[in-house]
Amino acid sequence: MKEILLLFFQGVIVLFTISSTLLAAYSFQNKLRLRNVRLNWRAGKMKGYPLFATVFLALISTLGFIVFLIDDATNFGYFAAYIWIGGMWFISSYLASKHYITDHGIVKNINEPSQTIPWFQILDLVEKESLEGSEFTFTYSEMDKSLSDGYRQLRLFVPAAKRKAFQKVVSLKLKSRIESDLLPDIDLRKIQEE
Repeated sequence: MKEILLLFFQGVIVLFTISSTLLAAYSFQNKLRLRNVRLNWRAGKMKGYPLFATVFLALISTLGFIVFLIDDATNFGYFAAYIWIGGMWFISSYLASKHYITDHGIVKNINEPSQTIPWFQILDLVEKESLEGSEFTFTYSEMDKSLSDGYRQLRLFVPAAKRKAFQKVVSLKLKSRIESDLLPDIDLRKIQEE
């Protein structure tokens, strides 16, 4: 029974090693597919790094180092696999947590197509400034109107160091289109006189 449990445990580690490697490769491929990237920045919880993947990698690396120091050769393979899994998880989480601004739109998560918004879908935006940066709220139209009321919002925090460059890109891509959609000034007295 002990051998069966050990084989099962080893099989799970192999499965997670392969899965995490494929996920990291998928994330890296999605990053390479992005064209005409104007800006990007880290958006993870720990100073731009993904929280859980970073903590897991640090913990497993520390435990793996301890296993190496005490020369526990029987468990070193397991910890090497865990370090590999943690590294691949970190790479995929890091790439997915970065925000990319391209000539074609806003990519909030490269692994989630629903968080990619083309510029032509954006109808309105609101900026809320703070000391750390600005939070932009974009209202955009859904491509498939049957799924919801047809409108969604995307909130995007832009760090202070990237704010000016981001505002410049937004101005270039949206200002003329949004300003042209404004209603003309209406003089109510003229209408009432007629």
